[in-house]
Amino acid sequence: MDSCRKYKVCIVGLSGIGARPPLADGDRGMGALMPHTHIHAYHHLPETSVVGVCDLNEDLIAETNDHWSDIFPDLQGFTDYKRMIETCRPDLLSVVTSDHRHADIVVDAATNGVRGIFCEKPIATTLADADRMIEAVEEHKTVMSINHTRRWMPVYREVKALLEAGAIGDLKRITVNFGGPRAILFRNGTHMIDMICYLADAAPAWVFAELDEGYEDYWPYQGDGGRNPDLEPGCSGYVHFENGVRAYYNGSKGLTPRPGFELTGTSGWMFIHEKYAEIDQGNGIRTIIPEGLTHFDGAATIREIISVMENGGETISPPRTARHTLEIILGFLASQKHGNTRIDFPLDENTV
Repeated sequence: MDSCRKYKVCIVGLSGIGARPPLADGDRGMGALMPHTHIHAYHHLPETSVVGVCDLNEDLIAETNDHWSDIFPDLQGFTDYKRMIETCRPDLLSVVTSDHRHADIVVDAATNGVRGIFCEKPIATTLADADRMIEAVEEHKTVMSINHTRRWMPVYREVKALLEAGAIGDLKRITVNFGGPRAILFRNGTHMIDMICYLADAAPAWVFAELDEGYEDYWPYQGDGGRNPDLEPGCSGYVHFENGVRAYYNGSKGLTPRPGFELTGTSGWMFIHEKYAEIDQGNGIRTIIPEGLTHFDGAATIREIISVMENGGETISPPRTARHTLEIILGFLASQKHGNTRIDFPLDENTV
């Protein structure tokens, strides 16, 4: 297997889905359908080899080394990501830090020759940070993908194809509801809003919203990068897209609504569950189950990044579309600040 590997990989951020928790002994992810953590995903792909990991917590570095040095014999640990990039000269970099710390790492990586970047969501917590990330990767022709995971899930890809084929006529409305402790805008909310954008297939034009009780004065971003959900709000919001699609978003920590995406068109509707969908084209409801199983989540993202590095093109989750998601989130915050009024895009953070 070692002879197959040719892409050197480094990972910044080892908590959560960066490199832990490890799977059971004897199964480091090669047989898993969906290797969820970044390090498991790279192990799933024999053409990659993790040569460097970085975290401010030295205990996490030691733990990662204990679990993975037999699989990745060239693995080195660092507390300074710049030194890691300079020492290891990786082809690929995973950025798995707190949400508000992505920007400097991405900019430095692109500037210093990293060819592909797999960055956690949301892309950033300010548009200014997102813009300098986009500028850096485009200037240096660095391939970048943001980990909005549903873009690789089979059911969403199949629904997208059905929409493009006109299965329910012209798409007019999208409604999504979800709850639970992580139903906050910059954590799971970014996944849901990104999927709304993916399905709407247009840029957002304007929004209005109301944040959950207790967050009436929430501007600007006041979280800690996603570690403490209490520092971030849930929200009920409306998005009007440039192509006329209207979306209704409702995500709140205190609710347990029916999860999923309801799509309404001019000649039918669909409801997307996580593993299947339902469709009614006017002649009764039928179930859509994607044929077969595909490798998705992190492994699919990395495989796509490598393909674009070698063959050109664009990833399915490029930074410019992730910026749309962030602009909607920040637009929701701005709407709350201004009395739940309509906020037109482009959003100017400096004048909100």
